[in-house]
Amino acid sequence: MHRRRHRGFTLLELIVVLVIISLMSALVVPKLAGPMSNLDLKTASKKISASLRYARSRAASEKTTYEALFDFEKNRLVITNPSPAKADIPINNPGNSTPIQPPDPEQDRPEGLKTYHLPDGVKLAKGVSRETDVHSGFFRIFFFPSGGSSGGEITVANERGRQYKINVDFITGTVQLSEVTG
Repeated sequence: MHRRRHRGFTLLELIVVLVIISLMSALVVPKLAGPMSNLDLKTASKKISASLRYARSRAASEKTTYEALFDFEKNRLVITNPSPAKADIPINNPGNSTPIQPPDPEQDRPEGLKTYHLPDGVKLAKGVSRETDVHSGFFRIFFFPSGGSSGGEITVANERGRQYKINVDFITGTVQLSEVTG
């Protein structure tokens, strides 16, 4: 009598395959994590640039001043149409005693409030204007009805040390994005 042999895998063979797969994934996942964090940084930088271009466009089309407020503590960008009294405050003066109160992002206001929270692993590193360098607190850039701006440069960084600079020209208000090398 012939015994029919059952085709299939033994438990030992399955365990060996699972061990091989887990070892390969342990080697591959760290290689993929780096490019993903760099992608988050690049995407965040592009979104900030687009938000600044939006503020410039709205300021010119509506013939009013718009403000881009970078909140280093909460790692976010808030675009708003400030009140005339607030627009008279010196732009990025560290000795300025007037506290900056950013709008509440939970209330989406019709006058154009936009809030962008940076993703995990990406942070605002530095803000540079003609007056000062800002590493914490608030950094503001105004966009004027003429198309110009108060100017400034924002540096965005990730945990791996890669950085992008977003430069806003103070005469034309144009926004340029570049990767920091070196």
